[in-house]
Amino acid sequence: MATKKTQPADAAGVPMTEPAPKAKRAPKKEKAVATAAVPVATTVVAVATVDPTPAEAAPPAAPAAPTREDVTRLAHELWLARGGSAFANWIEAEQQLAAGR
Repeated sequence: MATKKTQPADAAGVPMTEPAPKAKRAPKKEKAVATAAVPVATTVVAVATVDPTPAEAAPPAAPAAPTREDVTRLAHELWLARGGSAFANWIEAEQQLAAGR
């Protein structure tokens, strides 16, 4: 006698042709990762420039204006040499220093 395989039946006795779908699992929860504000260091890099060629060179700087100390020193020298008023010696000292004495 040949035995016939029977299909499984559900609770109501209805034969099942396909297996019941498996229940879907809930997605895994991602683990919380603690984050903290981390200061980011920035690096400043100085870039060297190439010296300009003589054609591109800047014109020579004008001589600096005489300082108060320079004028005072020369005015005092003028006073020691010839006397006179302090104001006149001051003006003479400024003029000489501006002319490049």
